[in-house]
Amino acid sequence: MTDIDQLPVLDVDQHYYEPLDAFTRHCPKEWRERTVQTAVIGGRTRQIVGGKIDNTVTNPTFDPIVKPGVMAEYFRGNPHKRSLLDILSEREPIPSHYRDRDDRLVKMDEHGLQAIWMLPSLAMGYEEGLQLDPPAAAQAFKAFNRWLLDDWGYNYKDRIFSSPYLTFADIPTAIGEIEHGLANDARIFVVRAQATYTDDGWRSPGDPVFDPIWARLEEAGAVVVVHVGEVGGSGLDKYVQHRTNIIGDIASPLQIAVGHERAIANYLAALTCDKLFERFPNLKVASVENGAEFLPLSVAGLNRAGFQRPGYFASDPVEQFREHIWVAPFWEDNLLEVVEHMGVDHVLFGSDYPHPEGLAEPRQYEKVAAELNDPVAERKVMWDTAAKLTKLA
Repeated sequence: MTDIDQLPVLDVDQHYYEPLDAFTRHCPKEWRERTVQTAVIGGRTRQIVGGKIDNTVTNPTFDPIVKPGVMAEYFRGNPHKRSLLDILSEREPIPSHYRDRDDRLVKMDEHGLQAIWMLPSLAMGYEEGLQLDPPAAAQAFKAFNRWLLDDWGYNYKDRIFSSPYLTFADIPTAIGEIEHGLANDARIFVVRAQATYTDDGWRSPGDPVFDPIWARLEEAGAVVVVHVGEVGGSGLDKYVQHRTNIIGDIASPLQIAVGHERAIANYLAALTCDKLFERFPNLKVASVENGAEFLPLSVAGLNRAGFQRPGYFASDPVEQFREHIWVAPFWEDNLLEVVEHMGVDHVLFGSDYPHPEGLAEPRQYEKVAAELNDPVAERKVMWDTAAKLTKLA
């Protein structure tokens, strides 16, 4: 770290930008038409997912790339009334530390970060296009995880903890990916907040059919990171034309108003109401880059489910939620309210670096943590809790 007097910090929400071969390097040729391909269409490089042109991002080369943190004021009220297209025009050639782990360590030292959880950018959008073909989804993310191991490793020098991606679409393959991750010292596994399409139709994430997956994750003491991703409009497609971008000038105002928090609220409520935590009392789930606006209604809803269905839950569903789930709020969320809902021991710090909607300087969040007015609580948010989850403390 640049200043040995600084307290250690673990940032649970950092990202790489995938190269074009992240899904193809290790994908068998016979699977490529059903998984991910790259093509030049109309003079532009595009990726084809499940046989369709993907619109998750307009430039999958990520070069040039929008600068980190340029949307900070936009999310704090947009005081200058700038359009999102104008803000996103602030681009630069892709820096090497977005794709090279040793260069990332140098940047972490500059930022004063002891450790980070490293999470996907592009990959969080690709399961949606593959979900109706479970074998293809399983093959695509198996290949993706091998690329991730090549370029980043799952634990690099006890500082960069990169997360294999799990799709529950094929249960044996998912268990195999967990075993592969654990054999390479993975501490975290990332999923999107969505039900899973299987050979038997749609299933809730807490459905007992997936118990073999959850059982292995619990046994390993791994953290399941539920990260924001493309989930098909969060049910709003019946109201408005769904667009993959739910922020800014091209999004429907309805998507902006109610879309973002629906997926994570539904997912975490499903885990609780499916009694997953009763079957797996040591399971750990972290909500990352989903913000915290969903918490008040989620807590109220689970409380209502508890008293309206007496005897259904073995214990208070709200307390189950608080015991098994950790939340990384957005930097613009009210941290005091998040702590009130979850308890300070279940709140994590995530900067979303280097995404444009995140913090350009991750430790800027210490100013937010200082609102707790308690050095012990601040340290829990910035280091202690995440370090314990990551088995660093």
